[in-house]
Parts: sequence; C-alpha cells; structure tokens
Amino acid sequence: MAILGTKKFWKPAVGASPSQKENQILKNSGYLNLQLTSVNYMSKGNFWQNTFGGRDKIALATNLKYQTGVETIEATSVQDVREVKVNKNYNLGLNRNIAVKIPLNADAISIDVKMTAVKDDLLEAKFDMLNKPEYQSALQLAPTVVGQVLTVTSLVKKLFSDSNPNTQLEASYAGIISSQNENNPVSNGKLTKGLLILISTDDGNNFSDVTESDFELRGDSLFYDNREVENTYAIFNISFEVLKGDDENSNWFQKYNNSLNNLDKIHLVTETSEIDKIYNDSIKMWIEGNALIDADSTYVNKEKLKIKALSLKTIREKYAELNNTISNGDLLKSTELLSGLTGSTSFDIIKEALPSTSSLIESNIDIESTESVNPIKLNFLNNDSKFLDSLNIDASKYLKDLDESNIPFHLSKKK
Repeated sequence: MAILGTKKFWKPAVGASPSQKENQILKNSGYLNLQLTSVNYMSKGNFWQNTFGGRDKIALATNLKYQTGVETIEATSVQDVREVKVNKNYNLGLNRNIAVKIPLNADAISIDVKMTAVKDDLLEAKFDMLNKPEYQSALQLAPTVVGQVLTVTSLVKKLFSDSNPNTQLEASYAGIISSQNENNPVSNGKLTKGLLILISTDDGNNFSDVTESDFELRGDSLFYDNREVENTYAIFNISFEVLKGDDENSNWFQKYNNSLNNLDKIHLVTETSEIDKIYNDSIKMWIEGNALIDADSTYVNKEKLKIKALSLKTIREKYAELNNTISNGDLLKSTELLSGLTGSTSFDIIKEALPSTSSLIESNIDIESTESVNPIKLNFLNNDSKFLDSLNIDASKYLKDLDESNIPFHLSKKK
C-alpha cells in the first residue's frame, strides 16, 4: 500500500481489458517485468532559495523486494541524479527496467521510490558514482546478478540513511501475489498488470476524489482530466510473460547439451549393445539435468516440466536419426522417463504443464491433484508407447508456443 502522503492509482495497459480481475497476476503463472516509465518531481525550495533563487541536487532510487517463504531478495539502484531549480515542476522521464522475467513463485513483491535533495558534497559524489548503467541492472534473480545487486543495494541504502531525511519524498507499494482472481485486486494490494501510479499528495492536487480513467500518460508526462499533473509522482508499468525459454548459461542446460553431444558416439560403434549403452548414458545425463533445473529458482515449476519434456524429445529425435529407428528398448523406458520427468512435482502442476501426458497418467493410476507421481504406480504404464506419444504432443505444443512468442529454443539436435 502507499504510505502516508501518497496515493496509488491503476490504469490498464493500452488495449488491455479494463477489468482489474482480468489483469490480476497470479502465483506460479509465469514471469513479471517491472519498468519505471516516468518520474515527476515538484521541487520545493527553502525560504532562502525561494527568496534569492537556488538549485537542488536530487537523487532518485528504486527498491524492489522479492519475498518468497523465508527468502527475501532486495535490489536497490540509483536511477537518476541531477540538478534542478527550486520551486519548479520537473519530468525526469527515465523508462528503466527494474525487474526482468521474475518468476511468480514469490509471495509478494514490494516497490519503493525514494528521492532526496543531496546537500553534502561527499554524498553527492557517491550518488554520482552509483548513477551509472553498470549499477542499474534490472533484477533477474540469476545468482551472479543477484550478488551484484545486493552489493549495490547496501551502498545505496546507506547513502539515503546518511542524507537528511527531512528532504526525502517516498512512495511504496506492496504487491501480494495470490492464487485466485478477485474483483478489486489493486485496492487489496494484489499485483496487477497495467500502470501503477504513485502520487505524492503533499504538494499540488490532493486527488481526493478521482476517476482513474481520467488519468492519461502523454509521452513521459501524466495528465488528469486533460491537465498536466504537477505533483511529485512515479509511474510503473507492470507486465507479464507466460514463458521464459531455456537458459544457455545454466548448469542444467549444459547437462542437457552434454546428453545430446554424447549421442554422437553412435557414429563410432556398430554393436547394438554399445548403441544402447550410449543412449542409456544420455538418458542418465537428462535425468541429472532434471535435478539441476528443479533446483533453479528463476523458473516456475510449470515451465520446468515443459523444458524437461522438450529436452527429452530433442534427445530422442537425435537418437532416432543416428540409429535410424526407435528401438523397442526405448519404449521399455517409459516408467523411468516419466519418473525422471515429474520428480516431486504435484500432479496439479503436471496437468497444467503437460495436459496430454497427465491425461494418460490419470487414466491409468489413481492420483490426487496435490500428490506427486509415485514411481511404484508407474509400473502400470510400463511398455506403454502411448506415453511417449503424449509426451511428444506436449513438447511440440511448448515449442510452438515459444515460436509464437519469438523465444528461441537453443537446445537443438543440430548442436
């Protein structure tokens, strides 16, 4: 929620449904993007500045706190430092990415904007140093990036604590990520796609009686009822993506890629037993890759399953190409493959990620939606070639969805 002295408003993105309910972002549904699209600063000079004229050096910082379970990841960046004349209205523009493809497995994502007039020359130099592109990286939750943003965060927070708190302007919003849609998510603090407008009511219009549809963003400037807003404000664009695609820099990608490359050894052997051993070794590497992707917190569980399935399809297709067939021995692995695919994932997520495969499982074994697939029960699927067919259907659908979203799948049998 917004703190005392600020109010929050919401507008749908251009062309989107005007309903808050239809724009609400649900837990585990995909990935969040957060962009700071516009900032306006209404400067207020002190008595001497207003009497004789003067300037302020102002610093703007954003803070994003990602909270899931007992884990909290915080990213704070200095977004702008500039000198302004006092008692004037300034639109800073900016258009900065704050977070990119953050998995929606968090419980909440809180957003803060802080602005302060910097009076101390030493502090001014420190703010200037941190106002550089290399220190403004958007949060992506990749381990190397998180390490950097945590370091910058501690520096920025100390700078603001060292500044005169009486000169600070602050707005905040805590976006709760829930599992169910509701009619008015914004007023209840629930994360919702669209423009989030945070306005300081300490200056200018107090916006006590507002029709949110009368807000309009023209370029970088906010208008209300066709008049430019001169209050201090910050506008965030909250957007959402269902898919992320694979990650060439991840350890699980390398394991899957090693599995594919291992199949090239088939060129060097002729005995069926040797070919089968090479294929078995590749499947073992695929299962090891599954364990690694399960531990990757930058992906939602639904897409992890899709990546596993498409990786397996890619491996099997390369094996068939090199061996000129899919041997009967491959079909006997349906139980092992399914166990390696699903792991400890609950069946409700499997149903959402792999509808064709989950339908086959459900028709063969008794399973509750909150349960994971019991490997012992998978014996009922042994020798069932329909499992591999259904898995191919699901994997092909994921590949099609990636293509339609212009997201490349880097793990290829051509590697």
